[in-house]
Amino acid sequence: MIIGIGTDIVSIPRIAQAMKNPAFINRILTPSEKRRELTPEYVAGRWAAKEAVKKAFPQVNSWHQVQILNEPHQPPKAAIFHPAFQSEIHNIHISISHERDLAIAFAVIDRTS
Repeated sequence: MIIGIGTDIVSIPRIAQAMKNPAFINRILTPSEKRRELTPEYVAGRWAAKEAVKKAFPQVNSWHQVQILNEPHQPPKAAIFHPAFQSEIHNIHISISHERDLAIAFAVIDRTS
């Protein structure tokens, strides 16, 4: 059963401008997310995905409560670190796409039991 959906779209040039402030990356990305090359496209995709998850699960109130990771050539995976979220009974499905100056993400949270 689907318990939440969310989507977000962001301007990649806007994220590139924000990345000029070193504090921006630390505020948005978790240490694990910062292990990849921090291109504006990558950061914009993570921003959009985190916003989509926050819309699907409104109890999230911190950027670091959502983590978006993926292995090379694998779809992204999301994790929510919030006391109200029970990861053992929920799946988080994420899709991230880029087109020219835009990054968009979609999140669906469903209950497995």
